[in-house]
Amino acid sequence: MDAGGRPPGTQRADPPDAVGPLAPGDRRQAAAVLAAALADDPGYRHLFPVTARRERELREVYRMTLADGLRHGQVLATTLDGEVTGVLALYPPGTYPMTVGRWARQAGRIVRIASRTREHSPGIIRFGDLTSRGVPADSWYVEAFGVRPDLQRAGRGSVLLRRFLTEVDAHGARSYLETTNEENVGYYTDRGYTESHEPVPLAPRGPQIYRMSRPAVDPGR
Repeated sequence: MDAGGRPPGTQRADPPDAVGPLAPGDRRQAAAVLAAALADDPGYRHLFPVTARRERELREVYRMTLADGLRHGQVLATTLDGEVTGVLALYPPGTYPMTVGRWARQAGRIVRIASRTREHSPGIIRFGDLTSRGVPADSWYVEAFGVRPDLQRAGRGSVLLRRFLTEVDAHGARSYLETTNEENVGYYTDRGYTESHEPVPLAPRGPQIYRMSRPAVDPGR
């Protein structure tokens, strides 16, 4: 049996959700899905140590992330009965990290995030610096990925990644991501990613950032 309770060798049917680009009007809902999905991530537990505030703070962060991603990247979502159930935010090669102009456009949101995160802001800035420096200019960057907690382990994440990787492979492109959850390393390895660098600590006594790359696939093969 696997983690989802299926006998070995059986194939899981895809969930009934629709898959496609996130509608701009669903950005707040998508931010809430990501915040809930990632609230227990080791990196975010370290960066946002106050449990009662963490999900609210993450919603602000992801509203900004998705606002920029919808303008300069690609945001895929699974939806069911009009509700967002999963989100995958991506940046094409050469579009991440954000430029000064893009940061300036987000000034109002940055002020709101700083007011909510207060004493945690320095750690958040360090995390941003560590991750942005590692993104290869020739790779698609998986910036955010999560499924609503009550709907996890039913194939929605796999559907989103498969949609993205099919497109990437068709264009012979590379992709890159990070995770601070060591349990996720195997999940991404099964999908063609390998650890591209030694893990780097988020803080002296903090969790590790695992950096993973997926090589380009020859579209003619």
